Amino acid sequence: MSPLKRDAAAYRPRVGELVLDSRTGRTGIYMDTIGGERYLRPPDGGCEWTARPEHLGPAPAPAEQDPDPAAATRAA
Repeated sequence: MSPLKRDAAAYRPRVGELVLDSRTGRTGIYMDTIGGERYLRPPDGGCEWTARPEHLGPAPAPAEQDPDPAAATRAA
């Protein structure tokens, strides 16, 4: 049997989708697939990197941040 997991459904991101690279822990924007590798770019811009398909998944939703307590005092 092959060491690759053939029974698991592969995650297929859409171009422009924010994804999580579980190998590096980084989130990136999915750009393209070439030669079986996924090309990702940092959300704020920068150099692309490649990831294996089995390391990609949907990026977690951003956590709700607590309001800045200093902002409330500035508004008053």
